[in-house]
Parts: sequence; structure tokens; C-alpha cells
Amino acid sequence: MIVLSLSLALTSACAGGIGGSFRGNGTSAKPVPVAKVKTVASKDAMATGYVELGIAKGFAPTAQQAVDQAKIHCAQHGGTYLIMNVEPFQSGSNFTVDATCATDGPAKK
Repeated sequence: MIVLSLSLALTSACAGGIGGSFRGNGTSAKPVPVAKVKTVASKDAMATGYVELGIAKGFAPTAQQAVDQAKIHCAQHGGTYLIMNVEPFQSGSNFTVDATCATDGPAKK
């Protein structure tokens, strides 16, 4: 009975997790509040110039939670824009977000 309970606990913990990551270009910007990070649909939708800081990823049971996780990682590295590289997509029991983390800067050429 104990083995079955432990097995069920491990299965439910692994089935749907929440997390994310950041892979940056080496800039050491100060963290910003997560509430300051704006989500943008694509790079084409950016109305102003920006500087790319890296790639923020998030995964969670819902698409919104995955976006929120990517925002957290972006904010930790000074990003004020989370620019979606692709729409959030489901992979197994989780949704995944892959986005460019950016901040205000000169216009891209």
C-alpha cells in the first residue's frame, strides 16, 4: 500500500509541472517587476525599437501559466517585453512558451 501511494504521488507530481528558463546574451540588466513585462504577439507587432536580451521559456498546465512563467524569467533579466516566437503549444500534459525577452532600445534595422 505504501509503494502504491508513493507511486501515485510521484506520478501526479511529474504529470504537470510549472517552470521555465532563460538563455541570455550576457547582458546584466537589473531585474524588473513582473507586472512591467508586456506580452507582444510577434516581433512584427513591436511598435518601438528594442534590444533582445535572450530567450525566455515557460511550461505549465495552462497556456496562461506558461506565459506567466516566461514573464518571470524575462523580468529577472531586465526584460520589459516578452515577444512570442510561436503561440503557446501543448506538449504532453503541459503548455510550453518560447519567447524573445527584450527591453527598450534603438530601432531594429
